Amino acid sequence: TSSKNGNANEAEYLSSIKRTKSLDKLAPPLDFLPCDTEERGVKGYTPEEVVALDAYRTQYAKYRLGEAEGAKGEKPTEQVVVVANNSGGFLQESEAQELEQLRRELALAQARIATLEKMELGETKNFNTLDSELNESQLLGRQQCRTETHRRAALRLARVNAAQSEVASKAGRGSVEGSSYDFTTGKPVKTDVIVAHGVISNPMFAAFEIIPMASASSPLFVFTDETVNGLYGDTFVQGFEEMGYVIHKIVLPDGEDAKTLEVYAKLADHVLSIGIDKSSVLISLGGGAVANVCGFIASTLHRGIGLIHFPTTLLAQCDASISHKQAVNAPHGKNLVGSYYAPIRIIVDTDVLQTLDDWLLPDGMGEIVKHALCQDVDLLNYLEEYEGPLNDPVFLDYVVRRTIELKCEVIDIDPKENKEAVVLIYGHTLGHPIESISHRMGTACCLSHGQAVAIGCVIAARVAFLMGLAEESIIERTEQLCAKYDLPYLIPADQSVDRIMSKLPFNKTWTKEGSMMALIERPGKIFNFDGHFKCPVDDAIIREAVEQTMAPFGTIIKGSGSSGMLRKNKLSNGDLASSTITTPVGPPMEKPGEGWAVSADGSCLKGDC
Repeated sequence: TSSKNGNANEAEYLSSIKRTKSLDKLAPPLDFLPCDTEERGVKGYTPEEVVALDAYRTQYAKYRLGEAEGAKGEKPTEQVVVVANNSGGFLQESEAQELEQLRRELALAQARIATLEKMELGETKNFNTLDSELNESQLLGRQQCRTETHRRAALRLARVNAAQSEVASKAGRGSVEGSSYDFTTGKPVKTDVIVAHGVISNPMFAAFEIIPMASASSPLFVFTDETVNGLYGDTFVQGFEEMGYVIHKIVLPDGEDAKTLEVYAKLADHVLSIGIDKSSVLISLGGGAVANVCGFIASTLHRGIGLIHFPTTLLAQCDASISHKQAVNAPHGKNLVGSYYAPIRIIVDTDVLQTLDDWLLPDGMGEIVKHALCQDVDLLNYLEEYEGPLNDPVFLDYVVRRTIELKCEVIDIDPKENKEAVVLIYGHTLGHPIESISHRMGTACCLSHGQAVAIGCVIAARVAFLMGLAEESIIERTEQLCAKYDLPYLIPADQSVDRIMSKLPFNKTWTKEGSMMALIERPGKIFNFDGHFKCPVDDAIIREAVEQTMAPFGTIIKGSGSSGMLRKNKLSNGDLASSTITTPVGPPMEKPGEGWAVSADGSCLKGDC
């Protein structure tokens, strides 16, 4: 009897529960979004309709995210922990945590909806070019790029199919069955980029949070180089120590000499030996090399710990540190070993640029020129018309802020640099090989990164002209801009065209079907076709452009790389006397681009001539 009464009470209780259909929680369908016709998704809404659409989407998102009750298929346990909320209701502890997570995801979703709707209304920058905006030569070039892309795609497909056919005949043919599971990882990560004055000289001056409170009790590490350490290292660390943090300082060699796998391994072991935990933060204080090494270590220790950048050079403030790309160099080329890993925040203090040596400012201008050529014709005009000193604080503050804006604009929509963000690799396809070769033993001109990128921009302009994608005037305009800001626009005469071409396969834009390059169609606009922003380029065209950019014999290019003339001039006579750096002593080859002998008998050492 008691069992019957219990079942009856349970049935009565269940029948009293209010049932709500999902549809009942949503607003009525909007009139301008027909549900049962082919007109769904028609664009051209009025502003009022767009506001209504936003409210409708937000309400639906709140239902799906903010009011979701437990995981799908989850059965509540009998013993639960409940927590009170501000409105007097109660949630399970796991539900409260889930609600907080979903609210964060909702905020990200709403921000993304706002961005997409701006794009829908044409309020954001459009990187695609219509056929009507191109001249006859550019249209022909676009068709040639399209044809070559299809040809390469067919070659790749045939190669992949052949490999798959062979593998498929043997793989998955065994008798052992397995159970399948899956999981999803990854979520959007936001990096704050803060421009503030006077923070590096004393971090206590900051009116904003630098290091997350969750890391207050964890070991922190500051990575810097010899030069920056002498200027700011002690006061920078002292500022954090006075705030109560435990800080360890690590000093790296200056320049690219620190960006090696050997240095990475040594420093990673050093940090682990001192001790870290999952909440530890690595802080870079220096130029691009320091940021790259520190960032790569942070991305790998404990599979990722906190990372904060304080860039101190113009190049780092405009490019190297404003990024989620962390890497070190390999024997075959630059930045070939690395990871995508977002910093917590990046703090840019342009005041420190006033302590830079004059020869370091042009290095940073190489990346600024690149952004102006590819993205912003107004910035390009400003750079061409500016007549003041390069170290003017107002000028530097403006170009740094504008370049950061331009870089964030494309990283946000294309973090892996497959489409719009290929502007970031403009000038790098040839710039990287030229830079790498200039650092070899026996070089006559050791280039910095910004110098090499400037030369790469000139070569890219020649390639675009040779392919009919841009006017010839873009070459002269690029050269004049480089010359104005003390950047080289010719390849050092001791380099070899063959050597440069042999380096292309070690570039990250190279494929087995050939080289791909970012090119511009006009100042401020990257060339594109059918949603593609990297163009297939024949090696013969690249070779011709490289040959045309070779410096005549006798041209002196003052390199600011790790062993360049400008950097070496900072050394004492004793340092120069004990230096093991060698210079070409043999005769040049018959014409620029054929290399330079580095031994008295004219032979070539290590194949680098």
